[in-house]
Amino acid sequence: MITEHSRFQLEASKLGRDLMFQVTVFEKEERRRKKLFAETQCSDPFHLVIQFIIREAPDFDTLLQRFVAQLEHRGFVPQRMRMRTDGRWQEWLPVPYVTGAGLSPANDPPVIETADQKPVSSKNKGALG
Repeated sequence: MITEHSRFQLEASKLGRDLMFQVTVFEKEERRRKKLFAETQCSDPFHLVIQFIIREAPDFDTLLQRFVAQLEHRGFVPQRMRMRTDGRWQEWLPVPYVTGAGLSPANDPPVIETADQKPVSSKNKGALG
């Protein structure tokens, strides 16, 4: 069964334009497991329609993190958001940065310097290329 879980608005900017995304989050229950789904779209000067789809998030924080990651990947800068509870919009708050597995950037490999490397002299540079 699919039911409405929540609604939120998120304001983001791209190329000097502020856009507001209104997102309805749906909850799907299968075999006693609940998963969240959401979808929204917008248009910008370079694309007619950009869709943002989040599937099978285990909780709202993960769903929000995936949505923000998609926004950032497409060049948007998330600024603020607000939730709709009890039929009223709450106050605007900064977009929380939620950390999780799979979405944080990987660390660069360590730099390893070895003492036995000899500098390339100007005479031998032509032989390398």
